[in-house]
Amino acid sequence: MAENGSTQAPAAAAAQPQGGLAFLHQYLKDLSFENPNGAMGLMTQGKQPEVKIDVNVNNRNLGESRYEVELQVSVNASVEGQTAFIVECVYAGLVQIGADIPDETIERLLVVEVSRYLFPFAREIVSSATVKGGYPPLLLNPFNFLSLLNNPKDRGEGVGAAGGDDTAA
Repeated sequence: MAENGSTQAPAAAAAQPQGGLAFLHQYLKDLSFENPNGAMGLMTQGKQPEVKIDVNVNNRNLGESRYEVELQVSVNASVEGQTAFIVECVYAGLVQIGADIPDETIERLLVVEVSRYLFPFAREIVSSATVKGGYPPLLLNPFNFLSLLNNPKDRGEGVGAAGGDDTAA
């Protein structure tokens, strides 16, 4: 107890994440927008594009219970067989995992919970990029990140991709 009657936590305890997980930073790591047929794409507006979306999550242990989680979203839209646009976005977060989190739950925490937190930011970036490319905003539907953990064929260095068609443009 300090002289004024208050308790002071040791500096090491203050650095530990509360509740097991602390978001230290989040950032746009990579963004690519390709509009190879821009003039033609603008002329075909009003036609429903065929949209293919792939989602991938990778995580990297940086030591000291810190992890970088990358949420990769790739969108390929085509109209009448021609590429309208391609968006590739990597949005990342730096997190710290508390010592109270069991090792067997860390992957689930990183892939499901951290990605669920990062997704709305990546979704907004993809939407904004399509608008700036001259297209209506592409609104990505919510994604079930648990499906990445439950699909063994997608496991690799990080946790792999899940794809699908989405016509919400």
